[in-house]
Amino acid sequence: MSSDVLWSDKPYIKKTIVKAIILYTLLTMLFSWLFFLVPILFAIYTVLAWLFIAFYVYWKRAHTYCVKENSVLITRSWVFGTYRRELTLDRLHDIHVQQGFLAKLFKCGSIVFVTTAGLEVGYVGVGGGGRISRGGIVFGGGGAIPMLLRGAWNSFMDVKFPEHVGELIAKKLVEWREVFQQRKIATAVERITEKTTTMGASIAEELAKLKELLDKGVITREEFEKAKKKLLGE
Repeated sequence: MSSDVLWSDKPYIKKTIVKAIILYTLLTMLFSWLFFLVPILFAIYTVLAWLFIAFYVYWKRAHTYCVKENSVLITRSWVFGTYRRELTLDRLHDIHVQQGFLAKLFKCGSIVFVTTAGLEVGYVGVGGGGRISRGGIVFGGGGAIPMLLRGAWNSFMDVKFPEHVGELIAKKLVEWREVFQQRKIATAVERITEKTTTMGASIAEELAKLKELLDKGVITREEFEKAKKKLLGE
């Protein structure tokens, strides 16, 4: 593990398998009459269902999640290739911890990230039954309520003790924002100092020119003093 990695883990698969078994059992009971009439369908259904479950478990286990000092990292490495997405803290706007009934039983859950671009938030139309896209284009009438769009590209799926991981990310996010704010203040002070120094140099040059005009007799002492007070803001 890299020195800047604070936490790393993979999705918790036991909950996924239990959920798959429950869904398989419910669907089997629902279509039992059909399987009774055509027994071969049950065999086909069972093979396809467990092949899909095996593929989904393999896909899920291909993911690895990391919390680093200045970013969160999502990687997927499997037979079909490698995917990597790193979200630096300056791009994170918010984090959400999601836990369903089964997730609570297994002490796991998902952490969903919302970036500053806001592409992870969609909108559902209210009243008119319409839907608004991520870009805000209205497809129907009525108002709209926000809806979090969770996907493999913007979340840690089914990680153990998600509340602890969420707290760790939130802590690093607060620390980063404090450092960022201090940098902004330091930059602003530096700019003000540079501006003041430049203004001071400009005033000194103007005073030197006025003194030269006084020495040459082009302006009187009274005119020199008046112009000097104006430059110094007196």
